[in-house]
Amino acid sequence: MKQTLFVTATDTGVGKTLVCGLLLRLLKEQGVVAGYQKWVSTGGATSADMETVAGLAEMVFLPEELEWRVPYCFALPASPHLAAELAGRAVDPERIMAAMRIARAACEVLVVEGVGGALVPLNRELLLADLMARVGLPTLIVARSGLGTLNHTLLTIEALRARRIPILGVMLTDSGPQEEERIAADNLRTIAALGQVPGLGRLPWCEDAVELPRHFAPIGEKILSRLSE
Repeated sequence: MKQTLFVTATDTGVGKTLVCGLLLRLLKEQGVVAGYQKWVSTGGATSADMETVAGLAEMVFLPEELEWRVPYCFALPASPHLAAELAGRAVDPERIMAAMRIARAACEVLVVEGVGGALVPLNRELLLADLMARVGLPTLIVARSGLGTLNHTLLTIEALRARRIPILGVMLTDSGPQEEERIAADNLRTIAALGQVPGLGRLPWCEDAVELPRHFAPIGEKILSRLSE
């Protein structure tokens, strides 16, 4: 069966691109025809996130695929609504939906990466979370491991739940090598308990990127197990 997973985060720069790349790599290693899509990318004429994902997953995305893999690319590194306006454009959700139909048809499992946090505005009338609710995809929340993550993550859970968006679970990522172990471990446990969501694990900081797939593998297996339920 074709499956689609949406990957969102509590903020920008949390690690959802990293998670998408590692998950696609795991799927590829398992012989699954996996695909990637990012509805809106800001900060360049092409999607740096897509290039990062391709490198992590050891996949090749053809230039002619950009139109439906990343329906919107804006140069300004800003919220989609502002980046689009300053480029003289506007994000049309119908174009995104059409692109997603193409992306879904091209693979067995599609991983869709969000932009910033769940309540980022795509245009002046539409939040990302509202479009997520329209599609109803199971959603993985990626959050930071350290201090401050409880508030941001629980607020994200509330926002998704209020829109009846199915939450697949929450995973944490270390922001650097000096995470306080007691805080990080308790954060995952507390988010799972108070947010009433599965805590899928924590990706530690790796000085050597070669180690990332090994550390991610058990988390990735939990994600895929939940996705197939």
